[in-house]
Amino acid sequence: MIKITPIRKGLQKQIQSWKSGFTVWQRKTAKSFEVAYASVRLRVEWACYRGLSWIAPYRLSVALGCLTALIVVSAIGLPSLNIILEPHFREAEALDNFRSLVLTIGGALIGAAAIVFSLVLFAIQVNVERMPHGMFRKVSTDGRLLSAFGLTLLLAILTASLSMIPNESWVSIAVLGVLFSTLLTLLLFLYAYRRALSLVNPVQQLRFVVDAASSDLRKWSGRARRAAPLIKESDDLESGLSPSVRSTHDIKRIVYFRLNPWWTNEAKQAVLYATSYAGQYAEQGDYEVSGTALTAIVNINRAYIEAKGKTFFTSDFLFNNPLSTDAFINETLECLKRNLNLALSRKDELQTTQTLQAMALLTSEYLEIDYSNEHASKMHAHLAASYLSNSAEAVVPHQMADVLMEWMRFMGTSCRHFADRADPNDTAILTDKMSVIAGGCVAKESLRPVTHEGILEFARLTFALFHCEKHDPRFALKKTMENVSMVAKVTLMVPESPLFGVHAPFLGPFYSVTQMNALPRWMTDLTNALSDSSKGDTRTENIIRNIEHWAEHLHQIQKDLLLLSIEKQSHFIFDVVHWNAHIADVLLALSNGSACTDHSRDKLRHHACRLLYVFSWVPDKEAAVRQAESAKLTETLFEVALNAYRRGCEDVSDEAEKILFSWAFKAGKYLTGWDILHRSMCALSTLAIVRDGGIHSEQLKQRIQERLNDKSPPSKERLDDDARELRRTAATLNGFGYPWSHSSIEKSMQHTDREKLALLLNEVADILSPDTAGEPLNLGPI
Repeated sequence: MIKITPIRKGLQKQIQSWKSGFTVWQRKTAKSFEVAYASVRLRVEWACYRGLSWIAPYRLSVALGCLTALIVVSAIGLPSLNIILEPHFREAEALDNFRSLVLTIGGALIGAAAIVFSLVLFAIQVNVERMPHGMFRKVSTDGRLLSAFGLTLLLAILTASLSMIPNESWVSIAVLGVLFSTLLTLLLFLYAYRRALSLVNPVQQLRFVVDAASSDLRKWSGRARRAAPLIKESDDLESGLSPSVRSTHDIKRIVYFRLNPWWTNEAKQAVLYATSYAGQYAEQGDYEVSGTALTAIVNINRAYIEAKGKTFFTSDFLFNNPLSTDAFINETLECLKRNLNLALSRKDELQTTQTLQAMALLTSEYLEIDYSNEHASKMHAHLAASYLSNSAEAVVPHQMADVLMEWMRFMGTSCRHFADRADPNDTAILTDKMSVIAGGCVAKESLRPVTHEGILEFARLTFALFHCEKHDPRFALKKTMENVSMVAKVTLMVPESPLFGVHAPFLGPFYSVTQMNALPRWMTDLTNALSDSSKGDTRTENIIRNIEHWAEHLHQIQKDLLLLSIEKQSHFIFDVVHWNAHIADVLLALSNGSACTDHSRDKLRHHACRLLYVFSWVPDKEAAVRQAESAKLTETLFEVALNAYRRGCEDVSDEAEKILFSWAFKAGKYLTGWDILHRSMCALSTLAIVRDGGIHSEQLKQRIQERLNDKSPPSKERLDDDARELRRTAATLNGFGYPWSHSSIEKSMQHTDREKLALLLNEVADILSPDTAGEPLNLGPI
C-alpha cells in the first residue's frame, strides 16, 4: 500500500513556498510601482513649476499672444461661419430678434461696467483713512484702473452698436464681435478687481510709491545726461573745487541738478509716504507693512544714489565744501529718527528694531556712494552710522534688552561693512559706542545678554579685520582690542557667586577656548586653512601681517585682565590663562607657514613670548597663586613649552621653560594643595629629556642649584616633602599615570625615556633635599 502522507506534506510545503514567493513578488512590485509613480509625479510637478516660473515674467505677453492667435483663427474661420449662420437669418423677423439680442447684451454690459467700477472706486475710497492724503489722490486717479473702465465702456458701446447690422451677411461678424467684446469685458472686470485689490493693499501701495519715485529719478538722470552737451564747463564753475574734483566729478550733472533743485521732490514725497505708513501700521500692529515701508525707504535711497551718480562730495579738512551736504539724505535720516522716537514713546520693540535695521541698511547703501576719489571719506555712511549709534542712548532708558541686542548686531554688521568696503579705521568711533553700551548693560542682570552679544560682535569684527586687504587695519585692531578689554574689566567688577560664574559666560565669545562659536576656534580654523598656502601668496601674507599687528599689544591688555581676575577671584582666570596659551600656539603655527615672511615670523614668535611673560606677573601671594593654579597654569606652561619645541620654535620653548621654572619656585613655597613644585619639577624634567636629555638635564640641575642658593627658596619642610614625592614618582614611574588621567604632564612622562627620566627625577630630588636622600620610600597608592 502506497503512503500518501509524505507526498501530501511535500505538496503543501511547495504550495507554501509558492505563496511566500508570490507575496514577496507582490510587495516588490507594489514598492516599484510606488517609486515609479512618485518619480513621475515629481518630474511632472517640477516641469510645471519650471514652466510657470518661465511664463510668470511674460504672462502679459503670453495673454496678448493667445488673444491675437484667437483673433487670427476667428478671422480665418469667418467665411465658414458666415456660410453656416447666414441661412438662419434670411427672414426679417429672425434678423430683428438677433438685433434685439445684441442691443440687450450691449446695454447690459454698459450697466455692468458702470456698477462694477462704481463698486471698485467705492472700495478704494473707503480706504482713505489708511493712507496719506497724497497717496489717496494718486490711488483714486490710477491711470490703469480708469483706462480699464473706459475700455470696458467702449466695448459695451461697440457691442450695442453691432445691433445696427444692415443684413444677414453681417451676422457672423456681429456674433464674433459680441463674443470677443463680452470676453474682453469679463477679463477687464477681473483685471479691475485685481488692480483694486492692489491699490488698497498697503504693501502694493508702497511698491507703487517706490516704482514711481525710482522712475522719476531715472527720468531726471536721463534728462541730465541729454542736457550735458548744452552745458559748458567754465573755469569759474570749477574755481572753488580741488584739482581732483575737477577731473573726476560729473560737473555737468552737478550744474544741471543745481539748476533744477526740485528734481528730488517726488523722491522726498515718497520717503514721507513710506515713513507715514511705517508709523501708522506699526501702531495698528501690522509689522509686515511697517517693515515693508522702511525697506521702501532704503530702495528709494538706492535709486537716488544711482541717479545722482558722480556728483557726491565729502567733507574736506582744509575748507568747507557746501556741496558735501545732501538734503535728501539728511531728510531721510531725520524721518527715521522721528519714527524711532515715535516707537520709543509707545515702547514698541518691533517698530524700534525695524527702524534700527533701516538705519543699518542705509549705512550699507551709502557705502556704495562714488565720491570720485578712492581715498575720500565715506561721509554719508558715517552720518547714517552716527544716527544708528546714537539711537542706543534713546533705547537704553527703556531697558529693551532684545532691541539692544539687535542694535549690537546691526552695529557689528555696519562695522564689518566699513572694514570691507571703506577704511577699517573708521570703525573706531562705532566700536567705542558699542563698548560703552556693552559695559553699561552688564550692571543690570536683565541686560547682560546685550554684553554677550557685544562681545560676540567684537569677535566677529576682529576676525573680519584680519582679512582686510585695501587698508592697514592696525589702528582698528588695536582700538577693538582696547574696547574688548574695557568691557571685560567692567564685567569683572560685577560680583559673582562661587558656583555660578557671571564673567566667563558673557565674555566667552571672545575668550573661551572651549566654545565652537568663539574667536579662538575661528583663529584655529583660519590657521589650518592658511597652512596649505604656498610661498608668495599675497592674501595669506596680508592676513598673517594683520594678525601680527593685532598681537602687538595683547600682552599689556592680557596682563591687566589677569591681575584683575586674580584680584576679583573670578572664574574668568581660566579663560585668560588658556586664551593666552592658545593664541601663543596659533602665532607659532602661523610663523611656521610657508607664506609667512621672515619679518612676520620673528614678530609672531616675539609676540607669543610676550603673551607667555604675562604669567610671570602673578602676584607672589598665596591667594593669587591658588587662584592662578586653579586654571592649571603649571600644565598650561608645560604644554606651551612642549608644543613650541615640537613646532621647531626652540627659542619660544626656552622662554616658556624659564617661566615655568620661575613659577615652580614662586608658587611652590605655598601650601595650596596643588603640589605645584613637585609637578613643575616633573614637567621640567620631562622637557629636559624630550629636548635631547643630557645637556638640558645638566642645565636644569644647575639652575635649580643656583635658584636655591640665590633667592629665598621654599621652606626646608616643603623641599623635603616635594623631594620625597619626586623619588616616589621616579620609583613608580612604570605605573605612573593611568590611561584615564587628564594631566598632560603625566601623559608625557609615560611617553619619554622612563629610565633617564627616573634618574633625573632622583637627581633633582637630591638637589632639593640632600638630607632625605637615604630615606626609605613609601610606595603606597598615589
